[in-house]
Amino acid sequence: MDREIVRRGLIEAVFVVLAGFSMGALVVVANFAEYGLWLSLDVGGTIIFVALAAGIAIGLRLQDAEPQFLVLAGFVASSIAIVIVVLSVYAPVFAGVVPSLEALGPSDSARAVIIFASLFLIPIHLVGCVAGYALADFLAPEGFRRGRAPERL
Repeated sequence: MDREIVRRGLIEAVFVVLAGFSMGALVVVANFAEYGLWLSLDVGGTIIFVALAAGIAIGLRLQDAEPQFLVLAGFVASSIAIVIVVLSVYAPVFAGVVPSLEALGPSDSARAVIIFASLFLIPIHLVGCVAGYALADFLAPEGFRRGRAPERL
């Protein structure tokens, strides 16, 4: 394989992983707002805005890729974000601070809601990826568009 192709693929993979980490971190901050001193985010607004913004950024970044790679990148970034949310919910058990989540109190339903709400990252992020991909095609100069030629329509 050409070194430039491998290099570009690795750069795109790093970008997708960073998008997943940023989505996951902001959703965790929004879900556990009662523990923060400075920042209080709305959970629903954070999920919608962060997933759309990261999706649009990935769509703009992957404008030369095939659409199936765009969808795969969206799923990978969303999955990373969901794993971060799940790890943050179960972090006290993993760290050995408490023997089980029941020791933290009767908020099992709250933890289930946090995990369930984070699942909405997947469709919203994929919509953002497709919107960014379409926006990149719309903003591209006439010679760089991938769509059909006007005379063939």
